[in-house]
Amino acid sequence: MKAFPYLLTLFGLAMLLITACDQSNNSQTGNEAARQEGADALQAKGPVEAQAANALQSPESTNDARVSARSLLDNIAANSDLSTFNSLLRKAGVAKSLSGTGPYTVLAPTEAAFRGLPDSLRDNLESSEHRELVQQLLNNHIIAGKLTTSDLQDGAILKTAAGHQLKVAKRDDKIQIGNALMEKPDGMSSNGVLHTIDKVLVPVKEAAL
Repeated sequence: MKAFPYLLTLFGLAMLLITACDQSNNSQTGNEAARQEGADALQAKGPVEAQAANALQSPESTNDARVSARSLLDNIAANSDLSTFNSLLRKAGVAKSLSGTGPYTVLAPTEAAFRGLPDSLRDNLESSEHRELVQQLLNNHIIAGKLTTSDLQDGAILKTAAGHQLKVAKRDDKIQIGNALMEKPDGMSSNGVLHTIDKVLVPVKEAAL
C-alpha cells in the first residue's frame, strides 16, 4: 500500500511529459505549416528578382517593343502626322512595296511638308491622271536596306526606289537628306526604319506636275 502513492506520482509525471511532447510537436507542425504557407505565397507571386525587374520596367520600354514589332505600314498609319503620306501610298499602290520583309528605309514627309508644296502639285497628287508620276514621287522616299542615323555618313549618296540620288549632310545633331531635314529619326519597325522629314522629296520631273 505504501507503494501506491509512489506509483500515482510516477503516473502523473509520465502524463506531464506526454502532454509537453504533444504541445512541442503541435508547435513545430504549426511553424512548419506557416513556413510552407509563406513559401507557397512567394512562389505564387514569383521570384523577388523578377518582381523587382518588373517594377523597374517602364511603360516607354514596353511601348518601344510593341512599335518595333509593327511593320512600316502599320507605323505610318498609326502616326496622324503622316496621314497624307499614308493615304497616297495606298491610293497609288506603293504600299504593296512596303509590305514585304525588306528591310526598307522610309523618309516620310509630315503634314506640314505636304502643305509646303505648290498648290498645283498638291492638288494633282490625288488625281488618277498622274498616278505613275505620283508613284515615282513616293518611291523617291523609299530606300532599300535599313539605314539608321548612325549608318548615314556625311556626304553619302543614297539611291531611292525611284532611281534618283539623295545626298546626306550631317551637321552636329542635324541630318539633311536632299533638301529635307529629319525631324523624328530612327522609328524602328519589323521590316525597316522610319524617318520623318520636313519636306517632300520631289524629283525635278515630278515638280512639273
